[in-house]
Amino acid sequence: MRAAADRPLRFDMESLRIFVAVVEEGSIAAASGRTHLVASAVSKRVSDLEGDAGTPLLYRHSRGVQATPAGEALYHHAKRLIEHLQQISDELSEYSEGLRGHARIYVNFTAMVQYLPGALRLFLSANPQVRIDMVEKSSDEVVQAIAGGVADLGICSATEDSLGDLQWRPYSTDKLVLIVPAGHRLTARASANFAEALDDDIVSMPHGTSIPKLCRAAAERCGRRLRVRIEVTSFEGVRNMVSAGLGIGVLPEDSVLPYVSSAPFCIVALNDSWSSRPLLIVARNFDTLPMPARMLVDHLERHPGHAS
Repeated sequence: MRAAADRPLRFDMESLRIFVAVVEEGSIAAASGRTHLVASAVSKRVSDLEGDAGTPLLYRHSRGVQATPAGEALYHHAKRLIEHLQQISDELSEYSEGLRGHARIYVNFTAMVQYLPGALRLFLSANPQVRIDMVEKSSDEVVQAIAGGVADLGICSATEDSLGDLQWRPYSTDKLVLIVPAGHRLTARASANFAEALDDDIVSMPHGTSIPKLCRAAAERCGRRLRVRIEVTSFEGVRNMVSAGLGIGVLPEDSVLPYVSSAPFCIVALNDSWSSRPLLIVARNFDTLPMPARMLVDHLERHPGHAS
C-alpha cells in the first residue's frame, strides 16, 4: 500500500474524528455506536485513510483493533487538531455572544494565592469581555500542561533545564523564609542555613509541590531526611500549625509578613541560594498565543508580580 509520492495527503476532519473514536474505543463496532454511524461506514472511512496514508493504520484481530505505529502518530496529531478546532469553535462562539474569548492558564499555588489576584483584578477590569480559566497545579504539572497543549500559559517555579523546548519569561522572584514558633532556638537569629533546621519537625505543604521538593533536595544534599510531622494544603495551615508549636515551616516571605506582628511565630531568613526561586511565565510559543492570552502576558509584564 503506497501513497502517490507526488500528491499531498488529504484528510477530512470527519474521517479523523472517526479514526480517533476507533483507536480510543478499540473496535469498529464500539466506534460505530459512539459516532452514530453503521460499522461498514466506519470501516470504509478507516480504509480510505489508510489508502491516502499509504500504510496500515490499524492492526485488526478477533478482539478488535489496535493502532499501528503510523496509526499512533496519526491519532496523536488528529487528537490535538480536534482539540484545537474545538477551542477555535468555543472562542468564536464567545465572540458571537459579545465576549472576546478566554485565556487558559495553569499556575502553581504561590502564584495563585500571592500574586495573581491583584494582577487579574486589574486585567479583567480593563478587559471585561475576556474570561480567565485558571487551574492550580504543582509546578511540574504546570510545565506538563503547557507542553501537552492543555493550557495557553503557565506560571510556575521551574529551572530552564526542566522546560525543554518551552518558552519562558520572568515574572517574579519568590523569597522563601523559615517560620518558627515563638521561643524557638532560632528566634534570636536574623538568618540561618536550612541545614540548621533539619533536627526540627516540619510542617509541610503537600508532597510533590515545589516548596517541599526544594526542602527535600536541600536535606538530601546534607545526607539527611526531612522530619515531616504534619502536612497541610494551604499557607494559612502552615502558619497555624507553626503557631501551635507543631513544627517549623518554609513559606514565601510575602505570605507571612502580614501576619507576623499578630501571630506567635517568627520569621528567619534563609541563607541558602535555593530560597530565592524565580516564578516564570511559560508558553509553547508566545508569538502564536490566542489574543486573550497575549493580552494577559502583556499585562503581567507591565505589572510585575507583587504579592497581594
